[in-house]
Amino acid sequence: MQYPPPEHRVKLKDFLNDPLALLHALPQKHPDIAWLRILNRQVYLIQRPEYAKYILQENHSNFKKGRAYKTLSILLGNGLLNSEGDFWKRQRRLAAPAFHRDRINNLNDLFVRHTTNLLKDWKQREGSHINFTQEMARLTIGIVCEALFGASISPDTIKTVWQQVDILNELAMQRIQQPIQLPLWLPTPMLLRTRKHVKILDDIVYGIIRQRTQNPNNKANDLLSMLTNAKDEDTGEQMSEKQLRDEVMTIFLAGHETTVNALSWMWLLVKKDKTVENQLKEHYWQNLNGNAPSMEQSMQLKYASNVMNEALRLHPPVYLVGRQAYKPDHLDGFDIGTNTNCIINIYGIHRHPLYWQNPHSFMPDRFEGFQQKGDNRFIFMPFGGGARICIGNNFALTEMHVINALLAQHVEMDLLTPNPRQLPQVTLKPEGGVWMHLKKVNI
Repeated sequence: MQYPPPEHRVKLKDFLNDPLALLHALPQKHPDIAWLRILNRQVYLIQRPEYAKYILQENHSNFKKGRAYKTLSILLGNGLLNSEGDFWKRQRRLAAPAFHRDRINNLNDLFVRHTTNLLKDWKQREGSHINFTQEMARLTIGIVCEALFGASISPDTIKTVWQQVDILNELAMQRIQQPIQLPLWLPTPMLLRTRKHVKILDDIVYGIIRQRTQNPNNKANDLLSMLTNAKDEDTGEQMSEKQLRDEVMTIFLAGHETTVNALSWMWLLVKKDKTVENQLKEHYWQNLNGNAPSMEQSMQLKYASNVMNEALRLHPPVYLVGRQAYKPDHLDGFDIGTNTNCIINIYGIHRHPLYWQNPHSFMPDRFEGFQQKGDNRFIFMPFGGGARICIGNNFALTEMHVINALLAQHVEMDLLTPNPRQLPQVTLKPEGGVWMHLKKVNI
């Protein structure tokens, strides 16, 4: 067996103590591949985009989801994020129409209405300090709930969802970082606590699903209805209640958690660079004159897209992706044994000096003319890459364009927390949130 050389080995304690610092340093020290050992298991850390392409696209059928996804299955079940093989293909095929570009276009007014309502609320709170991250969570949970369920959700329920997700994020990361993981069926205090918080979310989601399925005459045109009515072309089968629950939970949580972090990091970076902030405001006013963009207009807002992409490059909410070899394989001369774990260091690839000039600087103009196709899909991959690229990427980008356009044109706020710690949990979060002083809301 030919492994990466010994000098490419990194210490497990460094990965466990400060994973982000290690992921940050690897492209400079080991620009292609590094490795570590967890007990008797070999783990590869991938910094080379070509290797990421091989694992995620060219030979993706040999690389199943890694051990971390077993922990996520406690919450997400066997939804699109976790499922494998033919079952995943079936579920992806059933869910795809709900995320078609035309469907997202129909949701644009929903994005505008929820964001406008948030600004009206902020108008009453001028002069106060706000946790911008929590405010974005409140906004995006409301949006995804109505998009999914066709109904608004109470402020208390939104708060409950945010709290549970926050706690589960922390618990999941604690388990993922354990070198020895006890079986999921063993009633350890951590797993019992995890299941308690999952049940709170289950009660919300199952309640809505059962209310819908028990009313077959409901003519709702939301994502849940599309998933409920979707039929497999070959068998005519529909999703079971458990499958619906798993897909809804995946969309429900992925539909706001990553977007919240992306918005938080973007506005932190914008507020720290007055030149970019002024240029972004001018860009929106010139193109929209105070209005929100349609989906078609969003696609034409080039500078706004550059700012969003640069924030996603520096602080990708999904900062690493894990895969496990199903059977022996080879990676550019290196042997990959059965069950070898490969961690694709998205955070490191996004800051790799071979692909990005001044990689740690916030420079939106670097995306001018950047084409997200070909090999560039694995140099910049905020939504993953290959066959399992995030199904909701168009939803998230369109939603962010609407939110950013209205904030930039109508809100004056000052940054209070310029340097929050990057917290590498299941997603990359600003620890404690990004805080702002809400100066003025022009609405």
